[in-house]
Formats: sequence, structure tokens, C-alpha cells
Amino acid sequence: MRLIPLLIITVVIATFKATICPAEDSGLLYHKLSDKMPGFQLNEVKSGKTITFVPDNGKPSVLMFFSIKPSFRAHRSVSLASDLKKLDKIFNGRVIFLAIYSDDEEFKILKKYIADGLISLPVLNDPTRAIYNKYGVFMLPITVIMDTKGQLQSVIPYTSNTSELINNNLKLILGDWTLKQFKNSLTIKANQVKTKEEKAYIRRVNYGRVMQARGMYSAALREFNTARKIMPHSPEALIGIGQVQLKLKKWNDAEEAFHKALKINKESDEALAGLGLTLYRKGDEKQALPILENALISTNQDLEVVISLAAIYEKNGNIVKAIRLNKLAISMLWKRLEQ
Repeated sequence: MRLIPLLIITVVIATFKATICPAEDSGLLYHKLSDKMPGFQLNEVKSGKTITFVPDNGKPSVLMFFSIKPSFRAHRSVSLASDLKKLDKIFNGRVIFLAIYSDDEEFKILKKYIADGLISLPVLNDPTRAIYNKYGVFMLPITVIMDTKGQLQSVIPYTSNTSELINNNLKLILGDWTLKQFKNSLTIKANQVKTKEEKAYIRRVNYGRVMQARGMYSAALREFNTARKIMPHSPEALIGIGQVQLKLKKWNDAEEAFHKALKINKESDEALAGLGLTLYRKGDEKQALPILENALISTNQDLEVVISLAAIYEKNGNIVKAIRLNKLAISMLWKRLEQ
């Protein structure tokens, strides 16, 4: 791929300054935590009126950047919008909640979602992604949280517990919680008691991962297959089998394992990433693209997913997206070097 080497050269010339990389500890390009965020004007989709957003208005703000294509993104966006609406009711006017539609397609479908009440937050239209780019967003859907002074406090991608994370951050910002209470909310309260079978399954899966990391693929497959027999309805062993077959370039076997894992847990980021990478390596870029895009929306992003998506975008002529993902890839590599 041509863009990655060019960007790496750029970073070297810039004396390794991270000015082109996602801001550290943030999740946004170009903005770090505690940065003063910019205001903007956008038209509201429902009323057509121009809305002026001023971050330092004395209230915390939560901005949801979203799109409704492809279908997996629509599902996540609707779910996130529903969670934010519930939080809006809980905080009862103490927090500003806005949704920003960062796309120029599917506008009729978006209006129907709003009319049907699937998205009931105020939705501002950003068809050219002017604000999307100004804020440095690089995946959707995502929430950006600012404090009462308009300073960036947190960036939270869509996850299974997004609502809880946003709620806890807002409690801290508003003074409803102390810092100690907030930190306590991040810790596991109690260990779950596991059965004998669960312990054996976990042990086998962990052995398999160690063998895989050492390149001992036959031993890894043996451990994963043993784990699968112990708990056939858990996806981790199947994901391990798929990852090993991917390393061995046995595309069909890998694809089968990842499909089986997704039947058990359709939201598994590891299984989605594995399936997308398998299809991409097989040469089926058309089928791989939406799956890799889905896998990108993960709290633990896979470097290979990012690089593969960038390559597909570059090949399809979508240079803007390719460059954006290459910047993200360099940031991930940079963090690995620091570690």
C-alpha cells in the first residue's frame, strides 16, 4: 500500500511529532482531553432551523456523531440515540444532548427514523462533514462529552455499556459524584463464581492463545478444539480456531469458524475483525468492506483491520478515508513503540 510508507516518512521528517495522529488519550484526531472545543452552526433536520452550538454555555454537552449506512451502523446509531434520550430525561435539562448526522446519503431514511421516533434527539445536518472533520471524528457512531467550559472530557465509541459510561462521566462533571465515586464505578465489584467446566474452558482457551502467539499452530488448534468440546456454545474457542486458520492461510476454514462464532455472538468484535480480514485476504473486498467497517467501531481496534480498510478505500479511490485511517494506523503503531 502506498499511503502508509508516505505517512511514516512524513512522521519521521516531523521529528516524530504526533500532529497528524489521533490525539493521545482522546479518541479524536487533533484534539486532546481538556482542549477547548469549537462551536458551530448547523441546520436541524426536523425543523430546518439554524442551530448555534456554543460549548462553553455553562452546561455539559454530549454530541453524538452518527450515520445510518451500512445497516450495522444504523442499528448502533438508533440504539445509541435511544440511550442518550433516556439520559436526557434523567438529567432533566442539566445537559445538552445533540446528534450530528455526518453523511450526505440516506436522508429520506433518516427523516423517517426521526418521524417514527427512532431518533428523538435534535439532529443537526452535517452533509459535508465540516464539523465531523473539525472535531476530528474517525469512526461512527461516537459520543463526544464536554464540560461546562466546553473542554473535552471524554470520547466514547458505541459499546454495550455506552449509556453507563456517559452517565458516570456526566455525574462527575456535574458534581453529583466525587472523583473517588467515579473511579469506583470503573472497577469490578465482585468476582463471579465459575463452574468447573467454565474454568477448564478458560484454561484451554488461554493455553491456545499462548501457543498461537508462539507460532505453535497445531498445539493452539488442539487447545481451542478441546475448549470447544467443553463449552460448545461459547465463541472464544471458535474465534481462536479462526485466527489460527487465518495465520495458516486456510481461508475457508477460518471463514467457517468466524461465522460459527458470530452465530453465538453477533456483536463479537474479534469475530467480525477475523471474518472481515479473512474475506479481504481471499480477495473478496466487496463482502469484506462492510464487515471491516463494522469491526472498526470497537473499543479495542485491530491494527490489521485499520490497514486493510485503508487499502480498500485507496483502491476504490476514497483517498480521504484512506488517509484518515492511515493516520490512525500510525498513531496505533506509535503507541506500541511507546509501550
